[in-house]
Formats: sequence, C-alpha cells, structure tokens
Amino acid sequence: MTLRNLFLIVCLSLFLVGYVSYFWAYKTQYLAPREELGAEIAKLSGEIDWGRKSLAERTQFCTQNQLLYYRSLPPTPNDARSQYSFWLLELMQYSGLENCRLGDGNYSLLPFGANYRFTLQCTGSLSQLSDFLFEFYYAPFLHRLTSMTLTPTEENKEKLTFSMTINALALDARYNPYPQTGKLPEGYTRRMAFNDPTTYKVIAGRNLLQTAKGGIDRADYTFLTMIIIGDPAEAQFFVQTDDSFIKVKLGDSIHSGSFSGTVVEIHDKDIVLDSNGSRWLLTTGENLNEAFALPPEASEGKE
Repeated sequence: MTLRNLFLIVCLSLFLVGYVSYFWAYKTQYLAPREELGAEIAKLSGEIDWGRKSLAERTQFCTQNQLLYYRSLPPTPNDARSQYSFWLLELMQYSGLENCRLGDGNYSLLPFGANYRFTLQCTGSLSQLSDFLFEFYYAPFLHRLTSMTLTPTEENKEKLTFSMTINALALDARYNPYPQTGKLPEGYTRRMAFNDPTTYKVIAGRNLLQTAKGGIDRADYTFLTMIIIGDPAEAQFFVQTDDSFIKVKLGDSIHSGSFSGTVVEIHDKDIVLDSNGSRWLLTTGENLNEAFALPPEASEGKE
C-alpha cells in the first residue's frame, strides 16, 4: 500500500469519525435540550394560562360576591372557632335552652377558604327552639344547619333534646375586599319570610311530636293480629311502639296505654273486651282504641 493510499484511508476515517461525532453531538447536545426546553415552556405556558383564568374567575367572583366576604367568619382558625362558638353559646342561653354542650369546630380546607363544623346538644321546648332558629337565620354569617335530631326527654314530656350539626364558612382572606378585623360580622340578613319572631311561635303550638305533647297513647299502636281457636282459645296483640307481643286468653286482663280491660269472649275473627263495665268488640287488624262499643242489651243478653 502506497503512502498516498494510507493517507486517504486515514483522512476518510477521520472524516467518518468527525461526522458521526458531529451528528451525535447535534442530536444529544442541541436538539434534545431544545425539545425539553420547548416542552417545559409549553407546560409553563399552560400553567400560566390556567393561573390567569383562575385569577380572573376569582376576581370576578369577588367582584360579584363582595357581600359574601363581609359575612365570612374571621380567616384565622383560632378566631373563627372561638368567636363563633361563643356566639352559639350566647344564642342558646338567650333562647333559654338548657344542658348545652358544644363540640369543637373542626375545619377542612376548601379552594376558596375553610369549612367549620360545629356540633351542639341542648334541651328545651319547641318555643325555645323557634327562638333559636329565628336568631340563627337572622344572623349575617355564612352558616347553615345541616342536620337536627329531636328526642323526647323522659323527665319532662314538654321538653326535647336537640342535637344539631352546623357548618360555617370562612372565605380566603387574600381576596377579601374588606379590611380584616378578626371579628365576626355584624348586622343581620333578610333570609326570613317574616321579620317578627312571634310569627313563628305557631310552631310550638303544633303537634310535631306527640311525645312532646302528652305522650303517645300506646293503645293506638296495639293491634289485634291473630286469634287461635283451641283449648283454650288465645288472642295475640302486636305493639308497634316497642315491637312486642301480648298474648291473652279468656279472663285475662290487658293494659296498654289508655286502655284497660278483660277478655270476655274470643271468636274466629274478633274478641269482646270488658272495660269499666262496658263491652267492646275488637276485630282482627284493629287497634284497641278502634274497638266498637256494644249496646248494653248485648251485654245483658250474654249475661
């Protein structure tokens, strides 16, 4: 091989090595970073567009709902919980409710602020509950009563135990157009149909729960469900108030609610009860207070 050919081979080899190195460097050191940079720019541009859109929506919301920020609880959790809890306790005391217990206001973060959840339990009358609810909905706060349970008390038929769950909102202070005072908003809102609390006193006069007005008559819920003709014959009652059964035979006494009597006859589909000297016919499927009064001559005929 001549020196010239060797020189050409070396030059060609160097050219190929240079070309491959250039192509590799161009692709890995120039194109790849530019593609990554372009993808990052596109990602950031999307986030910027989303941020601008979100900011515009929040700005529009704040502009259209400035009054909501005025009605918001204080933005600081300690201020919101302590002040609103104190307000609830004052309201329960003002309404005359007793045995008041208030749970801590646990809160959860929301995109626009925080939601506080309060639980309270107290004892009182329907009239006192009416006063409480009127003042509750008359207040300007962003709050609502999400659930309430009414339970009769055993000691006093005129009083109930109320268990309530209340949610209250504190909006994000960064978008609040009003100066931050750290206090509950003042004033009232016109959310009630009538602004006179005495208008709602009619609620206390309604028989919402029979247990709140003299108790349930157990006789209304004691039904004759079955008659067994045998030796001896037997009648069976079902008491819906406690899902219990009462079985009686001839001569047995039955006491349920306002009704007291003695079984004097048992037939295929009905029985006859004696109560205070009067005889009552009760048919299968009826409750004790639905018994039909038999005329005196029917009782005399039997005698």
